[in-house]
Amino acid sequence: MRGVGTIIGLATGDALGAPLEGLNAQKIPVTDIISGGHNNTRAGDITDDTLLALAIAESLIEMKGFFPDDIALRMCMEYQKEPRFFGPTSKEVFSGILKGMDYSKISYNLYKKGGGKSNGSVMRGPPLGVFYPPGEVRAYSILCSQITHFHPVSCECSAFINSMISRLCRGEEKIQAFKSTLFECEEISVKKILSHYKSYPLSPSLDSLQATHCALSLFLESENFEDMLIRAVNMGGDTDTIGAICGALGGAYGGIDVIPKRWMNKLRDAERIEKTAYMLAKNAL
Repeated sequence: MRGVGTIIGLATGDALGAPLEGLNAQKIPVTDIISGGHNNTRAGDITDDTLLALAIAESLIEMKGFFPDDIALRMCMEYQKEPRFFGPTSKEVFSGILKGMDYSKISYNLYKKGGGKSNGSVMRGPPLGVFYPPGEVRAYSILCSQITHFHPVSCECSAFINSMISRLCRGEEKIQAFKSTLFECEEISVKKILSHYKSYPLSPSLDSLQATHCALSLFLESENFEDMLIRAVNMGGDTDTIGAICGALGGAYGGIDVIPKRWMNKLRDAERIEKTAYMLAKNAL
């Protein structure tokens, strides 16, 4: 099932890239899930990428649709468990929620001050693509991004990846899914770069557009899931997020069978990840 592959692929890419996050490009490529890194992760640990994706997925399953207040609360609870993995934008919003503040006001104010353009909403959004069909996923993706990342570029990038996943999960080929999603894109800067993705260098950055461009390019140009993820996590930079986005796209395209079992078998929290993946796919609209 492609929906199942999306969530497990995301978690696998996250775990593969986690110990390499923030490092330079690897001279000798890492090809297995290992421990270490700046966050001293154990082999198979998932980070905020997967934790937030699971929060969104579990909300969609239990609430039978998109309820932003419920999603915000669930994401905040994940932040409380592992705050070390979270970026400054998400940290500020979730810390504010814990103080009783309105997340929408915090997110909007961050944007007005020049923030909210990091990739935090892009990495966590793929469950929306599994759950919603192409005609609906874009609007919900933008609303979900705005919980923490109000910047229109971040919103559009999240919508782009989720729309791709929605189409892939429902059987479209990758190039057709890309063209259809590109046609819907409304943010000029995003459309400019993604429509000519081969013309720009890959940058595994915290920036939402650069991260989206990087992951999407790897997905479109890779012949198989394993090679794509190995390349993604060995580039340096925000390796867990690039790995997570690539893993979600690759899983949506090829299903669970394309994910190497040697990687899946090392995932921590595997029971929660697999249960959520199957339930989300089962309840998809």
